[in-house]
Amino acid sequence: MKSTETIFCEKLLQKNAYRLTPGRIALLTFLKQSKKPLSVQEIYEKIHYPMNKVTLYRALEDFSKSKIITKINLRESAAYYEFLHTDHHHHHIICELCGTLEDIEHCHQVRLQGDALLHSKSFTRINSHSLEFFGICRVCSSRV
Repeated sequence: MKSTETIFCEKLLQKNAYRLTPGRIALLTFLKQSKKPLSVQEIYEKIHYPMNKVTLYRALEDFSKSKIITKINLRESAAYYEFLHTDHHHHHIICELCGTLEDIEHCHQVRLQGDALLHSKSFTRINSHSLEFFGICRVCSSRV
């Protein structure tokens, strides 16, 4: 029997005109269940479906373009991916020493975008944004 998350992911794939392949379903379900952004390597190692890296990269890029997932820059050599939650928009704060990552639930998106457009000389519209904060967590602060 399929889980409700798997059924949700299948409907999301269909809504975005993707074929329902076992790999896509497994990847999207895995990302939806993840509690944090993951690198391609982490996804490749932890997903419970055999998938080569080329297929994985293509699927991640396709899902990112379709705004099913989001690509996050954590100032590391690899991109990180996270399921784009439809129920809440959030950002992250990341420790520069140990990599601890925490969601920040509050985003004043309308005000931020309004301010950005007000001060822009060349733009009339913002379609999306990405905002990550970098600092030192409490544990690392006590060590330094």
